[in-house]
Amino acid sequence: MKTFFTQPIGNLARQNAITFLVLNLLFVALQLSGTTALDALEDLINFIWGFSLATIVITAYYLAEDHVPDYWRSAHSILATVIIFGTFLEITELEDGFLPMYFFWAFNSLIYSVTLRGNGVFRPVYENMTILGALFLLIGSSATLFFGFEPTDSFQQFGFIGWLVLIIGFSLGNYFAWGDKSTTSNEVE
Repeated sequence: MKTFFTQPIGNLARQNAITFLVLNLLFVALQLSGTTALDALEDLINFIWGFSLATIVITAYYLAEDHVPDYWRSAHSILATVIIFGTFLEITELEDGFLPMYFFWAFNSLIYSVTLRGNGVFRPVYENMTILGALFLLIGSSATLFFGFEPTDSFQQFGFIGWLVLIIGFSLGNYFAWGDKSTTSNEVE
C-alpha cells in the first residue's frame, strides 16, 4: 500500500487519467440508460471523480514545468482545492451542483491547452479536443453562472458533446503525455 501513495508522479497521473475517463464514461452510460443501479454509491463515485480530477490538475504543472512559469504550480494547487471543495459541496445536501468549479476547470483547461499548444507536451489531437471541449463547457457554465441563462434542450445536447470531447481529450491527453515523458526522461518522479 505504501508504494501506491509514493509512486512516481507520472504513474499517479496516468492512473488518475484512466480513472477519470472510466468514471465519466460510467456516468454517461448510466445517464443514457436511465438506470439507478449505482445510486447508493453515487457519493463515493463523485468523490473519486473529484480526487482523480484534482490529481490530474496538480500533476499537470510537473508535466509542463519547462513551458510555464513557476507560479502555475500555485495556481494548479488552488484549482485542485476548488475541485475537491466543489466535489464535497456536490455530495452533501447543501448544494445542488457547484457550477463555479466547472467554470474554473474549463477556464484553466482552456488557458493551459492554448499556452502549451504546439510545444509537444500533448499530442495535437488531444490538445484540440481539450480546447474545443473546454470552450463548450466554458460557454455553457459562464452563461448560467454569470447571466442566469438556462440552456435549451438542443443547446444541452451540444454541451453534452462538448463534455465528452473535453473528458476524452483531457484524460487521454494527460495519459499519453505522461507516457511520452516517461519514455524520454528517466526522472518522472
